[in-house]
Amino acid sequence: MSNVETIKTKNTNSIFQFIKALIISLIITFACIIVFAIVIKVAKLDDGVIVPVNMIIKAISILVGTIIFTKSREKGLIKGLIFAAAYTLLSFIIFSALAHEFVFNFSLILDFIFSMIVGAITGIIRVNAKK
Repeated sequence: MSNVETIKTKNTNSIFQFIKALIISLIITFACIIVFAIVIKVAKLDDGVIVPVNMIIKAISILVGTIIFTKSREKGLIKGLIFAAAYTLLSFIIFSALAHEFVFNFSLILDFIFSMIVGAITGIIRVNAKK
């Protein structure tokens, strides 16, 4: 196999891993949000728990997605940042569309920064951890 074919195969695998990671992360997010909504309804929890639990759900989803995306165990920081940015953007679009409301505010910026930190740290740990 030539170098060009190897690079094309590697890029195709990377794109496939990226899409797979996004889909799995979004499924995790949706499943966790549905379970959390049921828990809130049944347990009549205070609204103050919503933001921290949503952050935990987001962190878990980004963590899982970044692990999947960095399967090749290379470029962890870059892949973690790219994945976190894409996940955050896509989840913002999906949930805003579901709510029929696109709100750009400081909270969204903080959410993006949080996601980027989780993605970067996960990517770095993933590529440097022993197999």
